[in-house]
Amino acid sequence: MVADHHDEQRRREQRDLRRAAEFQRAYADAVLAGEQRAAERIVREAVDADLGEALIDDHVIRPALVLVGDLWADGSISVADEHLATSISVRVTMLLREAYRVARQRGSRRVLLAGAQGEHHVVGLQMASSVIGHAGYDVRLFGADLPVTSITGAVARHRPAVVGFTSATVLTAVNLPDAFEAVRRAGRNIGILVGGQGIAPEMAAAWDVAVCRHVADAVEQVDALVQRAGRN
Repeated sequence: MVADHHDEQRRREQRDLRRAAEFQRAYADAVLAGEQRAAERIVREAVDADLGEALIDDHVIRPALVLVGDLWADGSISVADEHLATSISVRVTMLLREAYRVARQRGSRRVLLAGAQGEHHVVGLQMASSVIGHAGYDVRLFGADLPVTSITGAVARHRPAVVGFTSATVLTAVNLPDAFEAVRRAGRNIGILVGGQGIAPEMAAAWDVAVCRHVADAVEQVDALVQRAGRN
């Protein structure tokens, strides 16, 4: 068992090094061309590939800068080219640090997601779970039709910063006020987010809950709720 674990770890490390080498070549091409946006995109892709901050530093950015220095030393690129490549890398490194800082901060926050009682249309909820989890949050997906009577216990056990519900129709939206109340009983500062077409603006305003109409907005909405809770 231990040997198998070590073998798997070595295979993973070798795979990550191969992927880092691919990103390094693309990153070097970008900084040598003076393409800051391309360089930023490549590093974001490396982050999304779960390479890790140290690996990106040591095997993507640093080798590219060594190459830039070598090319300047042998006269293949100008001083201006070298300065631009370095400036781009300083900017990219700052963005990398910020990305991992935000990811670490999000990783300490838990988000519970569930279909409102009676709600069985949860494809959008599953998409939101994936997007929010990929952004770094600790997501607990309860799936469809979570009974109101189960909410307080789930919130007390998992201690989320945000609880999200989905409701596709008014038939299930009628159960949302009891769900909101159950969350508020468990924690007054817990943010509440609702997706789907079921909730009316008047209900959202009355209960002071955030409404997410598009999956692409889910992370931004969760971020705002977490920051709001931190100010209370």
